[in-house]
Amino acid sequence: MKLVDFLQGKWLGHPLHPAIVHVPVGAWVAACALDVAARLGASSPLLPRLALYCVLAGLVTVLAAVPTGLAEWSAIKTEKPAWKVALLHLVLNLCAALTWAANLGVRWPARTQSQPVSNAVLLTSLVATAFLLAGGYVGTRLVSDYGIGVARLSKKKWRDLAARGGARLPEPK
Repeated sequence: MKLVDFLQGKWLGHPLHPAIVHVPVGAWVAACALDVAARLGASSPLLPRLALYCVLAGLVTVLAAVPTGLAEWSAIKTEKPAWKVALLHLVLNLCAALTWAANLGVRWPARTQSQPVSNAVLLTSLVATAFLLAGGYVGTRLVSDYGIGVARLSKKKWRDLAARGGARLPEPK
């Protein structure tokens, strides 16, 4: 089996990228929620430390999500509209990951003490989450509108099945 086939999840019978990407997304959204809760006055001093662990978990697991996403992207022909949408998905999620890395850098010095959530931590957490949500939205468009990972536009049977299920389908060319 080729590496690209493995990364695309052919051995599973479904794409691997969406199965992995939920871990960093969930960890980072949780970190942002913990930061907001701590900033709004939640009394537990553990919230900032738990948020730190969520940021770390997201950064570690995104390292597994990236190669699987790149493998999916490599299967899209550059002349197809989905290729540019996938590029936007990649850029938004790269911005999210880099902003979360900056967030980790800002919060790291306070890792051993219980300190309130700083303005810099809260701001980078909110900005990173905005990038993450935008990137996730674009990713769902890749699947629902372009059939990336499910071959809706390239195979008539999948397109018919999606249409029967009520999916939004672009007009065939």
